[in-house]
Amino acid sequence: MTVRLARKVNHAWKRYQVDHVVTSVFAPLVKRSDHFFLMGSCFAQEIRLAMDQVLGADHVVPNYLDVAYDPAHVQIDGLPTYNHLNTYNAYSVLQEVERILGLWAPAPDDFWEVAGKLQCPYRRMLFADSLETFVSACSEMDRVLREGFAVADHFIFTFGMTEIFVNRASGKVANQKPGYGNGGGKEETDYHRASFAENLTVVQRLVDLITAQKPNARIFLTVSPVPLKRTHSGEDIFVANSLSKATLRAVLGEVVATRPNVTYFPSYEAVMAEGHSAWEADGRHVQPALVEAITRNFVDTYFFAGP
Repeated sequence: MTVRLARKVNHAWKRYQVDHVVTSVFAPLVKRSDHFFLMGSCFAQEIRLAMDQVLGADHVVPNYLDVAYDPAHVQIDGLPTYNHLNTYNAYSVLQEVERILGLWAPAPDDFWEVAGKLQCPYRRMLFADSLETFVSACSEMDRVLREGFAVADHFIFTFGMTEIFVNRASGKVANQKPGYGNGGGKEETDYHRASFAENLTVVQRLVDLITAQKPNARIFLTVSPVPLKRTHSGEDIFVANSLSKATLRAVLGEVVATRPNVTYFPSYEAVMAEGHSAWEADGRHVQPALVEAITRNFVDTYFFAGP
Protein backbone atom coordinates (compact mmCIF):
# COMPACT_ATOMS: atom_id res chain seq x y z
CA MET A 1 0.00 0.00 0.00
CA THR A 2 1.39 3.42 -0.96
CA VAL A 3 -0.40 5.57 1.60
CA ARG A 4 -0.10 5.05 5.34
CA LEU A 5 -1.19 6.68 8.56
CA ALA A 6 1.93 7.43 10.57
CA ARG A 7 2.88 9.16 13.82
CA LYS A 8 4.63 11.85 11.83
CA VAL A 9 4.96 12.85 8.22
CA ASN A 10 8.00 11.53 6.38
CA HIS A 11 10.28 14.44 5.43
CA ALA A 12 13.18 12.42 3.99
CA TRP A 13 13.41 11.21 0.39
CA LYS A 14 15.80 8.48 1.50
CA ARG A 15 13.04 7.00 3.63
CA TYR A 16 10.63 7.20 0.72
CA GLN A 17 13.10 5.33 -1.46
CA VAL A 18 12.96 2.45 1.02
CA ASP A 19 9.21 1.95 1.33
CA HIS A 20 7.60 4.11 -1.40
CA VAL A 21 4.88 5.15 1.04
CA VAL A 22 3.05 8.49 1.18
CA THR A 23 2.41 9.30 4.85
CA SER A 24 -0.44 11.12 6.55
CA VAL A 25 -1.00 12.00 10.19
CA PHE A 26 -4.29 11.77 12.12
CA ALA A 27 -6.02 15.15 11.89
CA PRO A 28 -9.71 14.72 12.77
CA LEU A 29 -11.84 17.19 10.84
CA VAL A 30 -15.14 15.43 10.05
CA LYS A 31 -17.56 12.86 11.48
CA ARG A 32 -18.42 9.46 10.03
CA SER A 33 -22.09 10.48 9.97
CA ASP A 34 -21.42 13.53 7.76
CA HIS A 35 -22.48 13.81 4.14
CA PHE A 36 -19.96 14.50 1.39
CA PHE A 37 -20.70 16.27 -1.89
CA LEU A 38 -18.41 14.57 -4.41
CA MET A 39 -17.75 15.79 -7.93
CA GLY A 40 -15.01 15.29 -10.46
CA SER A 41 -13.56 13.00 -13.07
CA CYS A 42 -13.76 9.23 -13.34
CA PHE A 43 -11.42 8.94 -10.33
CA ALA A 44 -14.16 10.64 -8.29
CA GLN A 45 -16.47 7.83 -9.37
CA GLU A 46 -13.98 5.30 -8.05
CA ILE A 47 -13.68 7.24 -4.79
CA ARG A 48 -17.45 7.20 -4.46
CA LEU A 49 -17.60 3.43 -4.82
CA ALA A 50 -14.85 3.07 -2.22
CA MET A 51 -16.51 5.50 0.20
CA ASP A 52 -19.76 3.57 -0.10
CA GLN A 53 -17.88 0.45 1.01
CA VAL A 54 -15.98 2.18 3.79
CA LEU A 55 -18.75 4.40 5.21
CA GLY A 56 -21.90 2.68 4.02
CA ALA A 57 -24.55 3.94 1.64
CA ASP A 58 -26.05 7.44 1.58
CA HIS A 59 -22.99 9.32 2.83
CA VAL A 60 -22.05 10.60 -0.62
CA VAL A 61 -24.20 13.06 -2.59
CA PRO A 62 -25.60 13.93 -5.09
CA ASN A 63 -27.57 10.75 -5.59
CA TYR A 64 -27.86 10.77 -9.36
CA LEU A 65 -30.05 7.68 -9.25
CA ASP A 66 -32.81 9.98 -7.97
CA VAL A 67 -32.94 11.73 -11.36
CA ALA A 68 -36.31 10.87 -12.88
CA TYR A 69 -36.14 10.31 -16.64
CA ASP A 70 -37.31 7.87 -19.29
CA PRO A 71 -34.29 6.00 -20.73
CA ALA A 72 -36.30 5.38 -23.87
CA HIS A 73 -36.06 9.11 -24.61
CA VAL A 74 -33.10 10.35 -22.56
CA GLN A 75 -29.51 9.21 -22.03
CA ILE A 76 -27.49 10.58 -19.11
CA ASP A 77 -23.84 9.52 -19.01
CA GLY A 78 -23.51 6.12 -17.29
CA LEU A 79 -26.83 6.19 -15.44
CA PRO A 80 -28.28 4.04 -14.06
CA THR A 81 -25.29 1.66 -14.10
CA TYR A 82 -23.04 4.21 -12.40
CA ASN A 83 -24.23 6.69 -9.77
CA HIS A 84 -21.93 9.39 -11.10
CA LEU A 85 -21.48 12.02 -13.80
CA ASN A 86 -17.92 12.70 -14.90
CA THR A 87 -16.96 16.35 -14.54
CA TYR A 88 -13.40 16.66 -15.78
CA ASN A 89 -12.17 20.22 -15.30
CA ALA A 90 -12.38 22.93 -12.66
CA TYR A 91 -14.51 25.13 -14.90
CA SER A 92 -17.24 22.52 -15.26
CA VAL A 93 -17.28 21.92 -11.50
CA LEU A 94 -17.60 25.65 -10.85
CA GLN A 95 -20.39 25.97 -13.42
CA GLU A 96 -22.37 23.25 -11.65
CA VAL A 97 -22.00 24.98 -8.28
CA GLU A 98 -23.02 28.30 -9.85
CA ARG A 99 -26.13 26.61 -11.26
CA ILE A 100 -26.93 25.12 -7.86
CA LEU A 101 -26.72 28.57 -6.28
CA GLY A 102 -28.82 30.20 -9.00
CA LEU A 103 -25.94 32.32 -10.30
CA TRP A 104 -26.10 30.98 -13.83
CA ALA A 105 -28.40 28.91 -16.00
CA PRO A 106 -28.13 27.97 -19.67
CA ALA A 107 -30.36 29.83 -22.10
CA PRO A 108 -33.45 27.91 -23.29
CA ASP A 109 -31.82 27.28 -26.68
CA ASP A 110 -28.38 26.38 -25.26
CA PHE A 111 -28.04 22.88 -26.66
CA TRP A 112 -26.46 21.11 -29.59
CA GLU A 113 -28.50 19.28 -32.21
CA VAL A 114 -26.85 15.97 -33.05
CA ALA A 115 -28.37 13.22 -35.21
CA GLY A 116 -31.94 14.21 -34.34
CA LYS A 117 -31.22 14.58 -30.62
CA LEU A 118 -30.56 17.51 -28.30
CA GLN A 119 -27.33 17.43 -26.30
CA CYS A 120 -26.43 19.42 -23.19
CA PRO A 121 -22.93 20.88 -23.67
CA TYR A 122 -22.30 21.11 -19.92
CA ARG A 123 -23.15 17.62 -18.66
CA ARG A 124 -21.47 14.62 -20.15
CA MET A 125 -23.57 12.60 -22.55
CA LEU A 126 -26.96 14.06 -21.68
CA PHE A 127 -29.03 13.48 -24.83
CA ALA A 128 -32.80 13.78 -25.32
CA ASP A 129 -35.05 13.13 -28.29
CA SER A 130 -37.22 16.25 -27.89
CA LEU A 131 -37.14 19.70 -26.34
CA GLU A 132 -39.67 18.59 -23.73
CA THR A 133 -37.64 15.60 -22.57
CA PHE A 134 -34.43 17.64 -22.70
CA VAL A 135 -35.81 20.39 -20.47
CA SER A 136 -37.26 17.83 -18.08
CA ALA A 137 -33.98 15.90 -17.77
CA CYS A 138 -31.96 19.08 -17.18
CA SER A 139 -34.46 20.26 -14.56
CA GLU A 140 -34.31 16.89 -12.79
CA MET A 141 -30.53 17.04 -12.75
CA ASP A 142 -30.68 20.56 -11.31
CA ARG A 143 -33.02 19.35 -8.58
CA VAL A 144 -30.85 16.43 -7.52
CA LEU A 145 -27.70 18.56 -7.47
CA ARG A 146 -29.39 21.23 -5.33
CA GLU A 147 -30.71 18.62 -2.92
CA GLY A 148 -27.25 17.11 -2.62
CA PHE A 149 -25.67 20.50 -1.97
CA ALA A 150 -28.29 21.31 0.66
CA VAL A 151 -27.56 18.21 2.78
CA ALA A 152 -23.79 18.19 2.27
CA ASP A 153 -21.61 18.83 5.30
CA HIS A 154 -18.33 18.72 3.37
CA PHE A 155 -17.07 18.66 -0.21
CA ILE A 156 -14.60 16.53 -2.19
CA PHE A 157 -13.46 17.61 -5.65
CA THR A 158 -11.06 15.85 -8.01
CA PHE A 159 -9.71 17.79 -10.98
CA GLY A 160 -8.46 15.94 -14.02
CA MET A 161 -7.29 18.24 -16.80
CA THR A 162 -6.49 21.75 -17.94
CA GLU A 163 -7.38 21.28 -21.62
CA ILE A 164 -10.87 22.70 -22.09
CA PHE A 165 -13.32 23.50 -24.89
CA VAL A 166 -15.23 26.78 -24.75
CA ASN A 167 -18.71 26.94 -26.19
CA ARG A 168 -18.65 29.91 -28.56
CA ALA A 169 -22.35 30.65 -28.15
CA SER A 170 -22.30 30.99 -24.35
CA GLY A 171 -18.66 31.44 -23.36
CA LYS A 172 -19.04 28.56 -20.90
CA VAL A 173 -16.87 25.46 -20.85
CA ALA A 174 -18.15 22.18 -22.29
CA ASN A 175 -17.90 19.11 -20.08
CA GLN A 176 -16.55 16.83 -22.79
CA LYS A 177 -14.24 16.96 -25.74
CA PRO A 178 -15.85 17.51 -29.16
CA GLY A 179 -17.44 14.42 -30.61
CA TYR A 180 -17.33 12.41 -27.40
CA GLY A 181 -19.99 9.69 -27.36
CA ASN A 182 -21.00 10.66 -30.92
CA GLY A 183 -21.92 14.07 -29.58
CA GLY A 184 -21.42 17.60 -30.86
CA GLY A 185 -18.95 20.35 -30.17
CA LYS A 186 -16.66 20.07 -33.18
CA GLU A 187 -18.13 23.16 -34.80
CA GLU A 188 -19.40 24.82 -31.63
CA THR A 189 -16.31 25.00 -29.39
CA ASP A 190 -12.78 26.37 -29.33
CA TYR A 191 -9.86 24.57 -27.71
CA HIS A 192 -8.04 26.31 -24.85
CA ARG A 193 -5.34 25.16 -22.45
CA ALA A 194 -6.18 26.90 -19.18
CA SER A 195 -3.17 28.38 -17.41
CA PHE A 196 -2.14 28.21 -13.77
CA ALA A 197 -3.60 31.69 -13.17
CA GLU A 198 -6.90 30.83 -14.87
CA ASN A 199 -7.36 27.59 -12.95
CA LEU A 200 -6.38 29.28 -9.70
CA THR A 201 -9.06 31.93 -10.19
CA VAL A 202 -11.67 29.25 -10.92
CA VAL A 203 -10.83 27.07 -7.91
CA GLN A 204 -10.65 30.07 -5.58
CA ARG A 205 -14.11 31.17 -6.70
CA LEU A 206 -15.43 27.63 -6.21
CA VAL A 207 -14.08 27.54 -2.65
CA ASP A 208 -15.34 31.03 -1.84
CA LEU A 209 -18.87 30.30 -3.10
CA ILE A 210 -19.11 27.15 -1.00
CA THR A 211 -17.61 28.84 2.05
CA ALA A 212 -20.13 31.67 1.84
CA GLN A 213 -23.00 29.17 1.85
CA LYS A 214 -21.53 26.61 4.26
CA PRO A 215 -18.86 28.27 6.44
CA ASN A 216 -18.38 25.13 8.56
CA ALA A 217 -17.77 22.85 5.59
CA ARG A 218 -14.37 21.27 5.01
CA ILE A 219 -13.38 21.23 1.34
CA PHE A 220 -11.07 18.41 0.26
CA LEU A 221 -9.24 18.79 -3.05
CA THR A 222 -7.18 16.34 -5.05
CA VAL A 223 -5.79 15.80 -8.53
CA SER A 224 -7.06 12.83 -10.49
CA PRO A 225 -4.21 10.44 -11.28
CA VAL A 226 -6.01 9.19 -14.40
CA PRO A 227 -3.98 10.45 -17.38
CA LEU A 228 -5.43 12.22 -20.38
CA LYS A 229 -6.77 9.78 -22.93
CA ARG A 230 -5.47 12.07 -25.63
CA THR A 231 -4.24 15.64 -25.96
CA HIS A 232 -5.43 18.37 -28.31
CA SER A 233 -2.36 20.52 -27.64
CA GLY A 234 -0.24 19.18 -30.49
CA GLU A 235 2.32 17.93 -27.96
CA ASP A 236 3.33 14.43 -27.01
CA ILE A 237 0.67 12.90 -24.74
CA PHE A 238 3.11 12.24 -21.89
CA VAL A 239 4.39 15.81 -21.98
CA ALA A 240 0.89 17.30 -22.17
CA ASN A 241 -0.41 15.09 -19.36
CA SER A 242 2.53 16.05 -17.14
CA LEU A 243 1.83 19.75 -17.64
CA SER A 244 -1.87 19.29 -16.96
CA LYS A 245 -1.34 17.43 -13.68
CA ALA A 246 1.52 19.70 -12.55
CA THR A 247 -0.58 22.81 -13.17
CA LEU A 248 -3.52 21.47 -11.20
CA ARG A 249 -1.30 20.27 -8.35
CA ALA A 250 0.34 23.70 -8.09
CA VAL A 251 -3.07 25.39 -8.14
CA LEU A 252 -4.40 23.25 -5.32
CA GLY A 253 -1.26 23.85 -3.29
CA GLU A 254 -1.79 27.60 -3.59
CA VAL A 255 -5.47 27.36 -2.66
CA VAL A 256 -4.73 25.24 0.43
CA ALA A 257 -2.10 27.77 1.51
CA THR A 258 -4.60 30.65 1.40
CA ARG A 259 -7.92 29.06 2.40
CA PRO A 260 -7.97 27.64 5.97
CA ASN A 261 -11.04 25.44 5.34
CA VAL A 262 -9.42 23.60 2.43
CA THR A 263 -7.41 20.38 2.72
CA TYR A 264 -5.36 18.68 0.03
CA PHE A 265 -5.45 14.89 0.15
CA PRO A 266 -2.59 13.21 -1.75
CA SER A 267 -4.46 10.49 -3.59
CA TYR A 268 -2.64 11.52 -6.77
CA GLU A 269 0.72 11.05 -5.08
CA ALA A 270 -0.32 7.75 -3.53
CA VAL A 271 -1.15 6.34 -6.96
CA MET A 272 2.03 7.66 -8.55
CA ALA A 273 4.11 6.15 -5.74
CA GLU A 274 2.59 2.72 -6.45
CA GLY A 275 4.05 2.65 -9.94
CA HIS A 276 3.00 0.24 -12.69
CA SER A 277 0.97 -2.00 -10.36
CA ALA A 278 -1.42 0.87 -9.60
CA TRP A 279 -3.12 0.57 -12.97
CA GLU A 280 -5.68 -1.68 -14.56
CA ALA A 281 -4.94 -3.31 -17.90
CA ASP A 282 -5.83 -0.12 -19.82
CA GLY A 283 -2.98 1.73 -18.10
CA ARG A 284 -5.26 4.64 -17.20
CA HIS A 285 -7.69 3.58 -14.49
CA VAL A 286 -6.59 2.82 -10.95
CA GLN A 287 -6.91 -0.65 -9.44
CA PRO A 288 -10.06 -0.73 -7.24
CA ALA A 289 -8.13 -2.22 -4.32
CA LEU A 290 -5.75 0.74 -4.34
CA VAL A 291 -8.62 3.25 -4.50
CA GLU A 292 -10.22 1.54 -1.51
CA ALA A 293 -6.92 1.61 0.40
CA ILE A 294 -6.53 5.33 -0.34
CA THR A 295 -10.11 6.01 0.74
CA ARG A 296 -9.65 4.08 3.96
CA ASN A 297 -6.56 6.12 4.70
CA PHE A 298 -8.58 9.28 4.02
CA VAL A 299 -11.17 8.16 6.58
CA ASP A 300 -8.54 7.08 9.10
CA THR A 301 -6.71 10.39 8.74
CA TYR A 302 -9.54 12.93 8.86
CA PHE A 303 -12.50 11.30 10.57
CA PHE A 304 -13.28 11.40 14.26
CA ALA A 305 -13.31 7.97 15.87
CA GLY A 306 -16.92 8.40 17.05
CA PRO A 307 -20.12 9.07 15.11
